[in-house]
Amino acid sequence: MPTIFISYRRDDSIANAGRLFDWLSRQFGRERVFLDTEKIASGDRFAGVLEERLGATDVLLAVIGPKWLTIADGTGRRRIDDPADFVVFEVATALARGIRVIPVLVGGARIPKAAELPAGLQALAGSNALSIDDTRFAGDFETLVDDILGRPRGYARRELDRLRRVLYVGKVTSLVAPVVALAGLLGAWVHLFDVLTLDTKVASYAMWLDEVVVGRGPETPLVLVAIDDATEQRLGRPYAPSEAWRADHARLIEQLAAAGARSVVFDLFLQRETGADGALAGAIAAARQRGTRVILGAREVADGRPRMAPRLLDAGAEWGILCIGRRLGYAFTVPLAVAGAERPRNPALSLVAVHDGTLVTLDRQRRELVLIRHGEAPMPVQAGFSTMEPVRSTQRDCPTLEKGDAVATLMLRTSPAGFWRDPARRLSYADVIAPQGPPRLEGVRGKTVLVGVATGGSRDVLPMVRGFTRSEVLGVELHADAIANLQSGRVVHPMGTGAQFVVMLFLALAGAVTSFWIRHGRRLWRAVAFVGVGAAYLTVNCVAFAQSGLLLNYLYDAASFSVAYGLLSHLQARLLRAPDGEGST
Repeated sequence: MPTIFISYRRDDSIANAGRLFDWLSRQFGRERVFLDTEKIASGDRFAGVLEERLGATDVLLAVIGPKWLTIADGTGRRRIDDPADFVVFEVATALARGIRVIPVLVGGARIPKAAELPAGLQALAGSNALSIDDTRFAGDFETLVDDILGRPRGYARRELDRLRRVLYVGKVTSLVAPVVALAGLLGAWVHLFDVLTLDTKVASYAMWLDEVVVGRGPETPLVLVAIDDATEQRLGRPYAPSEAWRADHARLIEQLAAAGARSVVFDLFLQRETGADGALAGAIAAARQRGTRVILGAREVADGRPRMAPRLLDAGAEWGILCIGRRLGYAFTVPLAVAGAERPRNPALSLVAVHDGTLVTLDRQRRELVLIRHGEAPMPVQAGFSTMEPVRSTQRDCPTLEKGDAVATLMLRTSPAGFWRDPARRLSYADVIAPQGPPRLEGVRGKTVLVGVATGGSRDVLPMVRGFTRSEVLGVELHADAIANLQSGRVVHPMGTGAQFVVMLFLALAGAVTSFWIRHGRRLWRAVAFVGVGAAYLTVNCVAFAQSGLLLNYLYDAASFSVAYGLLSHLQARLLRAPDGEGST
């Protein structure tokens, strides 16, 4: 802290000097401010005290009033021309020693010209003077303090404003942030933005972004056997639920079971009876004896049994529902099971393919289906799901779901484009049954084999939006993704209500803090900071989704941040427009 020497003429500005002494003493401490009327005791040698104090001075304030330059002694001589004058001694000594001298003009005085000053004081005329007006003393004094400390003018005012804003923003944020978070949570609960289908679109883009960042599909023991165009050409007939194709399915099961496949899963409806059902039933029974499970797709269920050729079920075939729900853009869903009065029912094909067990319970809180695994040592296994969704109307594509059903639903993390068309993961149906040569069965041992239609004319094709491009995906590829998701535990988990409130509260607080820190920044800087916060949020969300499948409500989180930011910015502007000592509430 600097030491300050106040130089003045008693006949010119004693009141001003005394006021400055009082205010400077409160600012810097009484021991650091010298004023002769306060610090020179009776009997002290005046010149010696001045010499001593000037030797310990950092800043000298030359208080100049209207008569500072013209006051004369008894002979009519200007005191400023007398080398023995104490004011001349104080200022001249400070200038000679390189002490910083600040001319302080009071009472409407002006800074003297060099020609009006004796030689030892002429440097004073080149100093930048500060005027102090009694009508605005507080503001002028703050400027003087800034000059003494060598900091930018207005610093004290800005710091006071900053402190006021800190206290104000803290008080208001404690009220605003919870309200904004609750409003955001309510908006998410009622799907406010889904009026324009924005909820689903943004969620789908968030999942697509994971594909872009991760850039690879799941590592899963699954092979796709496709009834493709080459198969129809080699067999000489298009695919249809006919007797001939049932016989080919029997051949397919025999080949895969002999090659050691863990299970054979059909993304096909086998409802009507045909003359080849005996051969197919025999192949299913033989496969089970080899330890290979056979799971067939079902579309309709009555009294707990699917509409399917009875002989196939009697032979030991298992079954699962073939339903894929579609949302806008990138997001697809699979209804894994329907909550029942006693136990879950209507398991999905993918759930049966992955877990060889019986559904026993549905844990809504933990979002898990519990199955009892078949075998000599029955044991429970868990399969995660994403959400519980009510069926609002009967669906023609999935008649097993009835209006009012509560469905455990899996949101699919779909694989990158072309993933299931890679020859390393896909075999042609004709190559496996090998009507005219050795079968191609490499890579199927110990794996799940999914069989489905993948011809160019297939009707089981769904549109997909991948970022800014549109493509098509086969239904069998979505079932492959569902099986892969369950095998690898890649389950999408939308945030629960409590966790979502915490996230929205945090983002509302972040919006309030951001509005405080960039309040005085330039428009470009504010835009950069705003975008930076958004980029950081997206980065964290991408990492969370890639690592654990956690899916946040992007729109409502962004709305919480933006509303808190805008509201606090507006309230701060009102605060700064208020008179000193007053705040806006």
